[in-house]
Amino acid sequence: MFFLCKRDLRYLGAFLGLCCLVGSLWADEEKSKADVEQGAATAENGESPIQLVERLRQLNRQTPKGDTREEMFKNYRDTQEETLQIAGRLYQKAIAAKDAKELNFAAIALQAKFRATMILGRLQENPPAADPFLRLADEGEALYKATQGDGDFQAAGMSVQIVVETLRAAGLLQSPGADEKLKKFLEQVSQDSRPQVAAFAKQQLLQSQLRLTPGSDKAAVDRVINILETEYADRPVEAEDVQVIMEVLSQVEQLDQTPAAIRLSNFFSDKFSQSDNQQIKQFAAILAGTARRLELPGKDIELSGTFMDGTPLDWSSYRGKVVLIDFWATWCGPCRAEFPNVIANYDKYHEKGFDVIGINLDDEKSTVEAFLDKEKLPWKTLFNDQPGETGFSNPMARRYGISGIPTVILVDRAGKVISLNARGPELGRLLAEQFDGELEKGS
Repeated sequence: MFFLCKRDLRYLGAFLGLCCLVGSLWADEEKSKADVEQGAATAENGESPIQLVERLRQLNRQTPKGDTREEMFKNYRDTQEETLQIAGRLYQKAIAAKDAKELNFAAIALQAKFRATMILGRLQENPPAADPFLRLADEGEALYKATQGDGDFQAAGMSVQIVVETLRAAGLLQSPGADEKLKKFLEQVSQDSRPQVAAFAKQQLLQSQLRLTPGSDKAAVDRVINILETEYADRPVEAEDVQVIMEVLSQVEQLDQTPAAIRLSNFFSDKFSQSDNQQIKQFAAILAGTARRLELPGKDIELSGTFMDGTPLDWSSYRGKVVLIDFWATWCGPCRAEFPNVIANYDKYHEKGFDVIGINLDDEKSTVEAFLDKEKLPWKTLFNDQPGETGFSNPMARRYGISGIPTVILVDRAGKVISLNARGPELGRLLAEQFDGELEKGS
């Protein structure tokens, strides 16, 4: 999980990802087209909603054309502009309808408009304006009102999602009042008589209260944790809550608020373990491992496993050395990008007592063998090929709650953990500290 910065256009990519999570009808192309067409009234110019939807799908699949980068970008912008025009016509045709199927067309139109607006904003050199998102939010609210009293909750849910996404985008673009407008809207929808719609609004309302930024301090983190502990004190965790909880935990850990991250991990490890849902129960072990890993600094670490050549690890034989434990996989780009830095420090300090133990989290041993044969890393690598214990199910990964890589743990000569963040320049700094300038004296 990554933080979003108000002045950084990278947030647009994250929002584009949200479009895939809406439950969009884009992928529902096999859905009873006869039923949809039956409810699709033909307009005066001969364009029916289903024809406009099909045109939007074609534009969505269209790849940029052109012989130069500039021509391709222009073609891509033109495609998005055309998408906005067609989606606008579709919305106007469908919003006045009384039939639920027609209102679904209006929801599809708003999704297409939102996606095109996001892409056009991303293609600009300067941050986009908030006004297009605010107008989309107003259209989303109008669609939500049109769905009230209708038993079909699909268009209602999609309209609420559009309002949430557009007002959050406007808030990131520093539109005054966007966050407050979203809060009031979600409070209203949380009283909806349709349980699915009300539950979604309540979840989004909670999520908006849990937002952290890279500048959040301890007080902000404590406030968020108190909200979570109060919210789940007397109610079970549902499947839809897990992603929100795990995202908050990831953000708290990234903020280096370690005591708070441990507190949150332990709280939800207990809550998850009480769930009747087996998938939720699995997260309990991950969070228990996360707390165990975060509590490691200053303590001994237990390590076991089998090296690639089949010999067992004798962890006690590494006592007296400074050891970097590196969780990695061949498919992990950042892991591979860090290897030159680790190798440089290995070459520099190995004779003084520095070593590395890799813990590979691939699924196929042959993949790792081929990689190591090519790269010839100078240290040993642990790999578990037992059924059900490969990848992130590796016993050491489970024990220490490893849910993302690269993850590294630096251990001193006495076997005590020094750092959980020994990467890049920080690794060299910590090793220089540990070896007390011995290399400099001998060079």
